[in-house]
Amino acid sequence: MDLNKLLQTYFTENHLMQLATVNAEGQPWLCNVYFVTDEQNNIYWTSARKRQHSKEILANPTAAVTIVHNDKDKQALQITGKAYEVPLEDAARVDALYSAKYGNKDRLTEVMEDLPEGRAYWVVKPDSIFFWDEVNFPDSPKQEVTLVK
Repeated sequence: MDLNKLLQTYFTENHLMQLATVNAEGQPWLCNVYFVTDEQNNIYWTSARKRQHSKEILANPTAAVTIVHNDKDKQALQITGKAYEVPLEDAARVDALYSAKYGNKDRLTEVMEDLPEGRAYWVVKPDSIFFWDEVNFPDSPKQEVTLVK
């Protein structure tokens, strides 16, 4: 089975991810956000800078993501990586990805206002991606995706 093709299926068919961040004291925080991906498997979402996860990313880029594909059949992704605010020069590209998945809505205007408490696009650049998939890999459900660096 082609893991990269299966990964694209998971990314395309799912909308919500769980994002874990860590504060300065090492305390984890978990939240749900709607996401999109690009060809390099970077994972994007939009969120206000005043949100706890956004503040924590600005202080510590370490992040983890889980995307549940099918909870009954035990299919999910576990991802680790570094999270960053998307630079304004890349915001229109990310907005186009977001609009393709969720429909046209004026998200970009607020992002481009670049207000300290305003909305921004964020990205997790994965350094590891693992499947837990008991349907496609019943004998060995944990499978690692080889990332191209």
